[in-house]
Amino acid sequence: MRLHKRRLAALGAALAVAGTAAVVTLPAASSARTARSMAAATPIGIALTYNNTAFWSAYINYESQYAKQMNIKLLGPLLAGTNASLQNTQVEDLVNEGAKAVVVNPETATSLGPAISYAAKHGVKLVSVDTIVGAGKVAMVVRASNLEYGEDACLYISHFVKSGDVVDIEGDLTSSNGADRTNGFNKCMKENDPGVKILADPTVWVAATAVTDIQTALNAYGSQVKAIYDQYSGPDPAAIAAIAKKGLTGKVILIGDDGVPYEMCDIQRGDLSAASSQPANLYAQGALTYALDSAKGTTLKVGQSAIGAPSLQNVTYLGDVNIGDPIVAPFVTKTKMTLTGKGIPGAPGTLTTTPVSDPSLWGNVYGKAHGGDCAGVAQP
Repeated sequence: MRLHKRRLAALGAALAVAGTAAVVTLPAASSARTARSMAAATPIGIALTYNNTAFWSAYINYESQYAKQMNIKLLGPLLAGTNASLQNTQVEDLVNEGAKAVVVNPETATSLGPAISYAAKHGVKLVSVDTIVGAGKVAMVVRASNLEYGEDACLYISHFVKSGDVVDIEGDLTSSNGADRTNGFNKCMKENDPGVKILADPTVWVAATAVTDIQTALNAYGSQVKAIYDQYSGPDPAAIAAIAKKGLTGKVILIGDDGVPYEMCDIQRGDLSAASSQPANLYAQGALTYALDSAKGTTLKVGQSAIGAPSLQNVTYLGDVNIGDPIVAPFVTKTKMTLTGKGIPGAPGTLTTTPVSDPSLWGNVYGKAHGGDCAGVAQP
């Protein structure tokens, strides 16, 4: 079973130090200045690509929660959509506004070069969340292995399907996430399920395109479609409806990606077979923790304790090496399963799934706090 680690010792130590400092007798003016200094929140900039999905809405909510706990003043979030040039400008604006570090979800792995250079000239470092970086040095990369997302989907499908067609609803192949999920899935399927035909549909993360592609595939191939791998959660509800309309509920495997509350509910109901639980809570906690470390001048090293992985590691993309917290994302199924197959480079080749009943899954926690049980969890 893959486990998450949480770093709490530093927070406890900080509170202990604060408690000790409170008993020191100082002149009134000095005491007032000290109190103001201790209370001053650290400004951290936030530059994101999207906020219009269930996953990113949850991420932003978690970020606000952790910011209060860590005494961080959030500047943003600024949103760039798919405009890389705008995002670079937004990072510069956050630096000029006084951010001591900037958390950024890069539009692509190679689009942040100007922002990294500008921030470095002003003594500010960036923390990349959800996307690996191949355009310079950042303080930290907080991201799960998207190769494993693809491999996990493959190991599940290849366990049940040995012939027919599998529809791969791809994200943006110019992004490291979309490319890694696709490469991990395709390589694993080639190794473990050579008798299956992959019907690849690139969607550039556009849900409307994904829905059309799913409907087209089902109309064209019908019961020949044995599984659909949806590389993001947005199209899931429409995919479930399209499968039901064709009378194929229970006959077509459907795998999602994100672990948002409605995916947890759909797995419980049997409408969704499985989903990678991309941990919005750990992304937010890790991004802000490492941004605060950077703002305070703390230098982190490979092998040290991490938020979501056993330890910090080097991550590489296009020759750039950055330190990262390679968070392990649970693969959620209705009941616990152990799946094995031929592994691919960069992924383990074995998988113990997490049952959807696990109350610690972020989608269950967030769903309970924002709508209650599955009957009350709104879908997009």
